[in-house]
Amino acid sequence: MDSVLTSKDIEDFWIRVYLGANKDLIESAIDRAYLDFNRTLHGVAKLKTAESSTRLKDVVRNIVTLAMEKKFTSQHEFDEWHESCCDYLIDACKEATTHNMFYGQAQKWINMSFKYMFALGKQRLPGIDLNYQYFHVPIDNIIQKILKLENIKPFKISWSRINSYENYLDYQKQIRLKFSNRIPLDVEFLLFNKSK
Repeated sequence: MDSVLTSKDIEDFWIRVYLGANKDLIESAIDRAYLDFNRTLHGVAKLKTAESSTRLKDVVRNIVTLAMEKKFTSQHEFDEWHESCCDYLIDACKEATTHNMFYGQAQKWINMSFKYMFALGKQRLPGIDLNYQYFHVPIDNIIQKILKLENIKPFKISWSRINSYENYLDYQKQIRLKFSNRIPLDVEFLLFNKSK
């Protein structure tokens, strides 16, 4: 007897295993992205209130939701917006915790949320592809090691301690220049999948 499972059934299984049973896929992607960097964020255990944790997640949710609704007209426009989003998240973290968030941490949470949401697909999250061509590559040790092989020099400090948006954006521009005929996040997906 042959299996009656569809490829969607299998995808739903992997989504549930990786992101959890939460029916809100945006929240699940944001929570998963948080786990990708939270070990670098000290002081979060000392959140002022339970509402503070929700506040930070709401900030990220507002960011990703807007990117699914507003069509950006250029990479420059998206980059300026992305910087303001990182600033907004950093400021919200200062208000909610005893810790200062760095651009490296803010970009990781935002960019990984976008990556997970895009991987879930536009059928599950309509609008996630609206600005996909402008999304940034999430910067961490893995991608820096891979891109070093492409002659893109890694940061001299830990990615989580990147404290200048200008330096962060310069790294994104190097990726765009190196892979000028491709969407940056496509490049990251493919390079990450080939990494060991």
